[in-house]
Amino acid sequence: MQNLTKTFYIARKDAKIYFFKWPNVTYGLFLPAIIYLTFSAGGSADISSTIPGLVAMAALFGARAIESVALPLERAKGIFDRSLAVPISLTTIIVGKALAGFFLIRQYPLSIRLLPYHSLELPLLNRSFSFSALGVGISASFRDIPEAMLPTTLLCVLMVFLGGVLTPIAAMPNFLQLTAYLLPLTYAVDMLRQAMTGQIITQMLLLDMAVLMVFSVFFFVLAVLTLKRTLH
Repeated sequence: MQNLTKTFYIARKDAKIYFFKWPNVTYGLFLPAIIYLTFSAGGSADISSTIPGLVAMAALFGARAIESVALPLERAKGIFDRSLAVPISLTTIIVGKALAGFFLIRQYPLSIRLLPYHSLELPLLNRSFSFSALGVGISASFRDIPEAMLPTTLLCVLMVFLGGVLTPIAAMPNFLQLTAYLLPLTYAVDMLRQAMTGQIITQMLLLDMAVLMVFSVFFFVLAVLTLKRTLH
């Protein structure tokens, strides 16, 4: 119970100080829209196939924008080291920071409101938490914001082009299809696409949720191990 309370206070602190700022919200919305418009200019894409990608990109870039700021900034300012002076575990800190990012991503207006299938809110929550965990896991190895920005941006752009957002995975070469199934964005887009089209396949939906949960645990473990390795 004490760890849960500490996690909540860490999430509330990060949300208040770092995340709920207008630039953070708009970054996660405008950058995916610009990427999509640049890629699809002059095309006639079906909305049921494009909106899921936009929603997924908004969550992904939103997670990158906010999670690549809080942890590196606190490490650069020495705030993170001081927080370790209190009796709190690294796992509790990491979960708290991911939880704060999750709450922001969940509030993006392009999320559940554009999807007619409200029964899929749990998968969408799963997607948001997985992307937030991804942001924490990647940013844990950096000690300053400029160091974290370029690698995390490149990773997000790579996932956008290989995760089935702009190009169907079936249309990719075989080796790129294998790469796509190693990316969490692929499974998030598949869940959203099922929700938008109404063609819900229960087995695939459960598989997508399970894979995103595995990714979340992996990124949490990665963040904790990275911090332990780089603290000294």
